[in-house]
Amino acid sequence: MALFTECEHLVQYYETDQMGVAHHSNYIRWYEEARTKLFEEIGLGYKGLEAGGIISPVVGLSAKYKTMARYCDTVVIRAEIVKYSGVRFFVEYTIYDKKTQEVRCTGTSEHCFIDPEGKILSLKKSYPAIHEALESRLQN
Repeated sequence: MALFTECEHLVQYYETDQMGVAHHSNYIRWYEEARTKLFEEIGLGYKGLEAGGIISPVVGLSAKYKTMARYCDTVVIRAEIVKYSGVRFFVEYTIYDKKTQEVRCTGTSEHCFIDPEGKILSLKKSYPAIHEALESRLQN
């Protein structure tokens, strides 16, 4: 079973173009909002991970824009960890309009774990307790 969360975001004026449509780059920021919330909810917030020497950069990203979000719309961002290997994890996103449920965007992000010097980390080997916490939540 995958881990997921949902969070709401009110589209701000500064996030839109002259037509009042949310600029495409904001969807990627909204991915991060939901992903950050998800890791906080499972007790592995980025701030704590980084304080412990674990950094998780984005190594791949996709977005498929379906319909337009506009100024003052509330969107819901669903983030779901769908795969975890101990070294990498993959998140799928669906952004939809809160009121109409119409899908605005779908996409994915791929991440790895590195140490502060930029060397790849295997959580399974270097941080077994964190690895077990993540893996057990994915299996429940």
